[in-house]
Amino acid sequence: MAKHELDSLKNLQAFYREHLIENIARFWLDHALDREHGGYLTMLDRDGSIYGSGKYVWPQARSAYMFAKLYNEVERRPEWLEAARLGIEFLEAHGLRDGRAFYKCTRDGRPIYGRSNEIYGESFVVIAYAHFARASGEQKYLQKARELFWATVKRLEAGELDSHLATRLYQEHAPEVIMINCAQELRAVDPDERYTQRIRPWVEKELFTFASTEHRAMFERVGLDGKPVLSEPEGRSLTPGHAMESAWFCLEEGLHLKDQRLIDRAVDVIRWTIERGWDTQDGGVFNFVDVLGKPPGHHDEDWGEGQDWDAKLFWPHAETLYAVLLAYLVTRDPKLWDWHVKIHQWIFTHFPDAQFGEWYGFLRRDGSVSQTLKGCIKSFFHIPRALLKAVQALENFGQSPDR
Repeated sequence: MAKHELDSLKNLQAFYREHLIENIARFWLDHALDREHGGYLTMLDRDGSIYGSGKYVWPQARSAYMFAKLYNEVERRPEWLEAARLGIEFLEAHGLRDGRAFYKCTRDGRPIYGRSNEIYGESFVVIAYAHFARASGEQKYLQKARELFWATVKRLEAGELDSHLATRLYQEHAPEVIMINCAQELRAVDPDERYTQRIRPWVEKELFTFASTEHRAMFERVGLDGKPVLSEPEGRSLTPGHAMESAWFCLEEGLHLKDQRLIDRAVDVIRWTIERGWDTQDGGVFNFVDVLGKPPGHHDEDWGEGQDWDAKLFWPHAETLYAVLLAYLVTRDPKLWDWHVKIHQWIFTHFPDAQFGEWYGFLRRDGSVSQTLKGCIKSFFHIPRALLKAVQALENFGQSPDR
């Protein structure tokens, strides 16, 4: 994208909308819909050809949610509703059993990996059902979403979830992060003050337990006492993409509640994260960062898709793009605008595939392509959600006088 496109927020909004619809959504409509077995083929190579035919439940649910959300909030295109239905019907037939989501199925829906003791798959099914209920008018899916949400909350609050670390020395922020957004998306379809009542303490914990003013960082995990554990690499671990995602969830909640304390704190986390996560040598956002500047290394951390700490992955950049833009629109801080310009230019110089569409998923530190795979378990979710959120934020906050 040429630099002059950033001369106004109106131009930026139009660019993100076109990129979302004509590039990202188009790629998935053309290549991912499995009309033979239902659901989506999400492990794709650069040209959209099938890299693997197995179906992770996460992307089945998240893609269905995304197509339904586009239908609800952008334009009522029949192809988006049809695409959402493919995912919903696959989930109904194969994705869950007794209120718990499988992790991965064969192409035709036979479970490969069983149900792990976590809540992510269930949370994604909740938001898919909720937004499909709005899109289709089939209210049975909203009722299913409500029931699954409250069952998942019960499991979370009962402490039934296993940590992926061997010993429970830490509390991790991932479950609360995912449930904040799950409740927000369900509330958008099903207004109910009980969702807000659940969201508030999760946001407080994210912003004031996992985020540290002293260290100017949001940690992936803290000790059971709520304090950083700096003696161990997993305790020092920062994941910029995950921190950005959490921060914008919290910022949106602060705006919803008109709570300036939450707004200011969430903006602080976004500032800290871009300052720590930005690669001053080659540009772009690091995969992992050690808060003390030690070698980040691998330490049972699965958010990076098996990539090195200095890899440049598509999803952290998408989350950063929206988080920093929203923080700018809320504060009108010119330093945040400068950050947004840097992020925008790096993304649109390196990630989009000009020949086949979509973004490359996995880049090396210098921005060169590491793998040509697109989607995989992250699928049609982070990029379109970030672009849609950016379009909506630009619409809602209007033009800045100096842009």
